Amino acid sequence: MAIKERLSETSEELKKYPKWLVDKYYKIVREKAIQRVQKELKLRQKNTEDFDDNELEALIAEEEKEVMKSHKMGSMQALLILLGINIFK
Repeated sequence: MAIKERLSETSEELKKYPKWLVDKYYKIVREKAIQRVQKELKLRQKNTEDFDDNELEALIAEEEKEVMKSHKMGSMQALLILLGINIFK
């Protein structure tokens, strides 16, 4: 599945919620993605000055997708736990 299709799916899923809530969610995801990118750059002993704005934006965008994916999996795991289904033996 292409990246554009995934983003459109996510945005379609979020349309059922109030705009202020969706904006807040995207802000939290973005902040978490920025923190992860900064941590990764520290581990690789790089600075943000080593990259131009487009490269940093691409890194953050990829990390945002990962954060959203982890939120989706976390909520699914919580639902399975509530239902008493254990798939992680």
